Amino acid sequence: MCNPFDMIGGAAAIKTYELQKKEAERRAELGVFDARQQVNELFLAKAEALNQSTRRLNDMEVARSTNIAQFSAAGREDRSVKRILEKNLETVGEDITDLEIASNLRSAKYATAAAISNKYGQGAAAGIRAEATVNLISNLSSLLKNVDKD
Repeated sequence: MCNPFDMIGGAAAIKTYELQKKEAERRAELGVFDARQQVNELFLAKAEALNQSTRRLNDMEVARSTNIAQFSAAGREDRSVKRILEKNLETVGEDITDLEIASNLRSAKYATAAAISNKYGQGAAAGIRAEATVNLISNLSSLLKNVDKD
């Protein structure tokens, strides 16, 4: 016959197991949520870099138009003017390349963080589930040892 305290212990073991399983699910979901947040940051960083590049090109076009107008007003249309405009264009190209490199680095950072968050959440959940299973087996084993064999 089973002692009432053993039955309570068995019920508590099962309840603890269920709670730990729920915590494992929550931890896994949290990892997925964190990963999604990092992916959102990745896309935001890409959009910001594109916006900066577009602004830089627009600024260059305004400056180019202003320079052409000023050089024309001054009566200068020689090779040195052409070289100045080409140099400005090269500088803008370098700026945009730098923005692209920085954007790619930020993207890599966020992609890595997303992968780590997801793996961490899954790993934590697996650890909690394993611990819950071991605890349940241990508790049920102790319960079975205490059952009278009458």
